[in-house]
Amino acid sequence: MENETGKDQVLTVINREIFKGGLVEDILSFTDEEIVLKTKLGGLRVCGKGLKLSDFSVENGTIELMGKVNSAVFSEIKEKRSFFKGLFR
Repeated sequence: MENETGKDQVLTVINREIFKGGLVEDILSFTDEEIVLKTKLGGLRVCGKGLKLSDFSVENGTIELMGKVNSAVFSEIKEKRSFFKGLFR
């Protein structure tokens, strides 16, 4: 399947203890049980226990997490509507 970035998004989970991902643009939220990422292909939520950020590079678009990884779920990112934009419509 062709995507608009021209690159493949590769996700790696090693022994459910290390998560590595690519094409990451931003970290939208972060707790020790859930991390929500903005990637070039949409949203990505990683759930687990004791999750810690071990590496994140905006320039390379890579992230590495440590902890017990239970799931990684893709989703569409809904842009939050500005309060002021709605007020002046």
